[in-house]
Amino acid sequence: MMQRLALSWQRALLTLLLTLSPLAHALTAPDGVTLAVLAYRPEALLQRQYEPLVEYLSSASGVPVHLKVLDQEAMTRAVAANGIDFFLTNPSHFLLIRSERSLTGVLATVQRDWKGRSTGSVGGVIFTRANRDDIRELADLRDKRIGSPGVQFLGGYQAPLLELEAAGLDVRRRGRITYLGNHDRVVRAVVAGDVDAGFIRTGVLEELQENTPGLADELRVLNPQRLRGFPFRASTRLYPEWPLVALPHVDNGVVRRVASALFALEPGHPAVRSAGLTGFSPPADYQSVESLARELRLPPYDHAPRVTWLDVLEQYRPWLLAVGVLLFLLLVTSAWLGRQKRQLVREERRLRELVASWPQPMLIIRGRDLVECNRAAVELLRYGSPASLVGKELAAFSHHIQPDGQVSSQKLSNLLLRVEMGDVATTEWVFVRSDASDIWVEMTLAPVYEYGFDSPAVLCSWYDITRRKQAEERMRLAVMVFDNAREAIFVTDEHGVIMDINDAYCRITGRTSGMAIGMPPPLPMDEGSGVLVTARKQGVWSGEFLSRTHDGRRLVLNLTLGAVFDDHSRLTHFVGVFSDITKIKETERKLRAMAHYDALTGLPNRVLFADRLHQSMAQAKRHDYQLGVIYIDLDEFKPVNDAFGHDAGDDLLVEMARRMRTVLREEDTLARLGGDEFAAIAVNVSGEEALESLLSRLLAAVSEPVWVASHSVTVSVSVGYTLYPQPGELDADQLLRQADQAMYQAKRRGRNGYCGFSENLL
Repeated sequence: MMQRLALSWQRALLTLLLTLSPLAHALTAPDGVTLAVLAYRPEALLQRQYEPLVEYLSSASGVPVHLKVLDQEAMTRAVAANGIDFFLTNPSHFLLIRSERSLTGVLATVQRDWKGRSTGSVGGVIFTRANRDDIRELADLRDKRIGSPGVQFLGGYQAPLLELEAAGLDVRRRGRITYLGNHDRVVRAVVAGDVDAGFIRTGVLEELQENTPGLADELRVLNPQRLRGFPFRASTRLYPEWPLVALPHVDNGVVRRVASALFALEPGHPAVRSAGLTGFSPPADYQSVESLARELRLPPYDHAPRVTWLDVLEQYRPWLLAVGVLLFLLLVTSAWLGRQKRQLVREERRLRELVASWPQPMLIIRGRDLVECNRAAVELLRYGSPASLVGKELAAFSHHIQPDGQVSSQKLSNLLLRVEMGDVATTEWVFVRSDASDIWVEMTLAPVYEYGFDSPAVLCSWYDITRRKQAEERMRLAVMVFDNAREAIFVTDEHGVIMDINDAYCRITGRTSGMAIGMPPPLPMDEGSGVLVTARKQGVWSGEFLSRTHDGRRLVLNLTLGAVFDDHSRLTHFVGVFSDITKIKETERKLRAMAHYDALTGLPNRVLFADRLHQSMAQAKRHDYQLGVIYIDLDEFKPVNDAFGHDAGDDLLVEMARRMRTVLREEDTLARLGGDEFAAIAVNVSGEEALESLLSRLLAAVSEPVWVASHSVTVSVSVGYTLYPQPGELDADQLLRQADQAMYQAKRRGRNGYCGFSENLL
């Protein structure tokens, strides 16, 4: 009780002293106020830079302002003794002072200037000598000596330290940092080689290089940042600039006048230009600086607060009561858990029985060996009893190498390690049955925690996927066939729009994949979408048709188009296969020409003539008109052939065929039966007189002189003819024989004439 009373008197006395301290200072301090600036660079230099600012504040505020340039320790002592009224320091030092003394808050934040560009942010610069090839990045600073102005310098220590720790370097633990007091000493130490690298705040290098132009070539900045709008080189992220702070004992009127003078400064004013500033802005948010100090556990956040048991009881009384209740509940729960453990043992026994009777293959693995398996697993591997599996590894029933290329034993070890760590692993595995056949399974391994064991067992289940893998293999082969087939293959949707094609499609049609997909496939022009309708109804359509390549080349395609239906008999796709049979058709055409046309004259031969004669006879009977069958033989052809050679004879035959073809009508047929014998079919003749008129013109055309082998040759023909239909039923061979007999009668009459068939000739 006496101790608590004494403590209350001490607190009251301290409060009274703090209350009277500003009054005492006001009564005893000389006229004016004092502004302290942190000596982050040489004191004389800062004295010259900030003297114009102090003179301006004295003039603008009406209060004499005195300047002091102090290092961190001196400034901290001056604040504690109320020896200064305002101070300008870095944000980290400000946080330390704020934690030790009561402050009114930040009055303004500095805005620095560099060649007309203003910034309210500060960062750190990590640099080394330019000739240090062994230091190129932050990782190279491991075990290197580093110079720094001091622990409470934001840009010169804390910001670079955070970047190094983010890169995995703990330079504080290795004790390789040398504290040199200010930034200029750090730069000199790096240039002189006293340290390997240095930490300074942004802007210092640029100021020093203004006075020492060669300094830029001697130093190299590490981890350079690309910060848009920031005028200085930096190696770290940015934080708010220096705060200007008023101490609590300063009169509010003086604070307002000084603040007004600060905010009234224009960027080009000599007072701020001398200090390298553009002016002052409203206070910035220094939460990021506080977070930085907390993360690095730097003063004032380097020590946890001292807490007594009384404080704990006072503050956490409800929680302690709750903990007591929880302890009681824990005892009750422990008793309940004991009973549950016994029940768990019974459940484990029941689970094992369930696994043994489960229709899906199930096994239990402990370590690497099988300790239990059910009947389904034994039957899947086609063994006689569980004893054949128990006590062995899974790898004993597998090939040495799995299909994915992994060694079976190594793959199993990796899976079991994952399961022991609490994961559930699923993989595909190929086992070898007792009859040496392979079986694919999807294997799932899960941890099973059993009472009385420190490490979990592994519950292993198999699912037979052999059919699925076989289907996948068939699909893979189908894809290979699709891609490598010489026939063009295409797949369309239910509307006949192409969805996919193979390379042969592009090669045959001359269309690229991009040109073909989304377009209809080649189809017969005369049927078009009717092909799709037929394939939909009948399941397949097959046929040949003319088409063209992308560049217009003529094609003959042989297409088979099939419809694809789903399980509900709904049309889903069409699959088409076609091949280019242009060369085959051309060969067929040539073969047909050789089989049906005379090679010398190009006229139909005996086979084609007989076919056309059958057709003409049928049409004559159907349309009730007459046709004439004409048999023609050249007179005196052999002497010409013998006299001038076979080539001359061939030329004569060609010319005779041409002349006779010009006399006959377009619908008539002229054929060469062999040698110098020809035959003709004259359709729709009005009678024997009209036919004889045609034959007279034929004789006249043939008898004209022919120039053969440089000689004029005159030949004639003997012609026999017959008409159809006749009273009796005749076939084509009989008609041709009648005309042949009439032709021989014409030759016997003296040649160069024609003769009609009659019964008297028989």
